[in-house]
Amino acid sequence: MVTYDEILSSMLGKYSQLSGFEPSKASDIYIRLCVLAGELYNTSVNIEWLKRQTFAGTATGEYLDLHAEERGITRRSASSAVGNVKFTSELGALVDIVIPRGTVVSTAGGAPLCFETTADVTMKQGTYAVNAPIRAIAKGSKYNVAPGKITVIVTSVQGNLKVTNPETCRSGTDAESDESLRVRVVDSYKNASNGTNCAYYEKVAMQIPGITAARAVPRGRGAGTVDVYVASSDSSVADETLKKVQDTLAKLREVNVDVLAKKASPAVVNLNLRIDLCDGYEFDQVRKACENALREYINSRGVGGNVLLTEAGERIYHVEGVREYTFDSYENSDIRCENSHYPVMGSVNVTQGVLV
Repeated sequence: MVTYDEILSSMLGKYSQLSGFEPSKASDIYIRLCVLAGELYNTSVNIEWLKRQTFAGTATGEYLDLHAEERGITRRSASSAVGNVKFTSELGALVDIVIPRGTVVSTAGGAPLCFETTADVTMKQGTYAVNAPIRAIAKGSKYNVAPGKITVIVTSVQGNLKVTNPETCRSGTDAESDESLRVRVVDSYKNASNGTNCAYYEKVAMQIPGITAARAVPRGRGAGTVDVYVASSDSSVADETLKKVQDTLAKLREVNVDVLAKKASPAVVNLNLRIDLCDGYEFDQVRKACENALREYINSRGVGGNVLLTEAGERIYHVEGVREYTFDSYENSDIRCENSHYPVMGSVNVTQGVLV
């Protein structure tokens, strides 16, 4: 795209050619040309922006949402993580202890993650523990906390109780990124959903909050059957979310077709990466950017998606500050996933060193 200086230079050159002299920078005509060049530059910037929003492959934000809407696709919204906590009493309950719905518990630390119980539960007299279902107060994948992380009772409850989460909280997802939505929109042109094919069942499944990837497998259990494997980007799918997928598919399936929603199994991807930095960049900053680029790539592969080192390397190559990179060829290789598996990011070890 032409720059402001190039526009102004061209206008001044043309004016000098036609008038026979160059205008002084303090002259009225020079100021007028500067103002006009600025407006022309702004117009060209807006035209370039409009060109990007015209095509699904380059559109962003709300304009990408409009392209998706034309294909019957909506951006996946963020969803809340769900799980269970166990309230315990070391000495046992002397009386029935009612823990009402809406009781708030949280993780410890300077930035606690808060959850609330979604049902009334009672610790009976003489018992030492009771389980309660919980849901994250806010939405996002960061609420998929590991076992034992929820340890604080925020809301005052009767008795001297303690709390913990025996299992990982699941199904918390972030709002879908432009990159992920763009892939789905472009794929919808390549594999048009027609109400009967695999693309149709995958599209239906991925409209359920908490589902970030789906793969439909025809004839998985014989003729007339379709198995739909679903996954969430940062954790396994919660049972209640899987039930929503199953119920939705059952209502929208073809006649005489047996559709079954299943949880896809994670395939952990561990990577060892060595990078050489450009001058003036801090290693920790570039390392974090590399980790984020790899995580975004792996999460974008979906159910049955392969993780290829060449594609992962392409993401690393475009990280600002990376001069060169290499993967450990002895420990890293392409990850080939079956239709019932999806890649998840495991450990990523990024080191700095001169590449040879």
